[in-house]
Amino acid sequence: FTMKKYKYSLIICLSLSILFLACKKEDVVEPFPTLAAYITKNTDVSTFNAAIEKAGLQSFKNGGGPFTWFMPTNAAMQAAGITEDSVARMTQGEASFFATYHIVNARFATRDMIALYSFPRNTLQGSAIYTGGGETGGFYVNGIKIVSPDNEVMGGLVHKIEKVMVPLPTVGNIQAILNKTGQHALFIAALVKANKWTQFSSATAYTVLAPTDAAMTSAGLTSAVITSSTMGRIDSIVRYHYFNSSRLFTNDFGNKETPQTALGAGRTITASGNGMVFKGKTNAATVNVTTANLLGINGVVHIIDGVLRF
Repeated sequence: FTMKKYKYSLIICLSLSILFLACKKEDVVEPFPTLAAYITKNTDVSTFNAAIEKAGLQSFKNGGGPFTWFMPTNAAMQAAGITEDSVARMTQGEASFFATYHIVNARFATRDMIALYSFPRNTLQGSAIYTGGGETGGFYVNGIKIVSPDNEVMGGLVHKIEKVMVPLPTVGNIQAILNKTGQHALFIAALVKANKWTQFSSATAYTVLAPTDAAMTSAGLTSAVITSSTMGRIDSIVRYHYFNSSRLFTNDFGNKETPQTALGAGRTITASGNGMVFKGKTNAATVNVTTANLLGINGVVHIIDGVLRF
């Protein structure tokens, strides 16, 4: 009887030991790499890493958090004219101003970005970035596509992006954006004629679809015509080209009717081509976005090659 009891006890102990070991094996979770280890492995972000180093942000590379980096690839940095050599010539303050606009002090996965329209999130630099997506099959920040999302690192996440984000104070407001392009003198003249120019220096948010001078001329809106037209006519034209109280990126437009323009109820525009093509209610042909997602302090400008007709 004692021997039998001993055998049963041995079997139970062995079974529990095996179960315990199996559970322990399944419970083992490989630790996420540090940001430093991640960057070492992902050589396609080495130029941005140089900016992190120059900015004196090494504390993020070995733990800490929570944080989320929106990290431009080397190709994105090169397209923006930023190389490791140009980073080396930056002051620490300049590098910090640039790099900290790409980090949020929170863990921010793509599942947290799903939204009908992009919404703001404050960066370490202080200016906001705007994230959204999910509806069109991708995720975006400031209208820039996230090409490699949700990379887990110790203390946070890394999202690789296909373009560099420019800090808003560097860009200025909508007036500054339109003045800098060198191709919007006629659209600005129309805004002035309609008494709408001043509002684009205010803190109120707008999204502007800005026809180039060539587009305005092709539509018959020359300087002489703008000057001689009634304010009411010009006012209606310009208000069909912007949206009040909103920051709409191309990913927000998608392939659907836009929200109503500043012209009022029912005055919408049809968007297609993932927000890169528009057609007004009476346009015979489509109008293309030639430069998208110019984000400024008080809104977003999209440069278009035609005039939208209501």
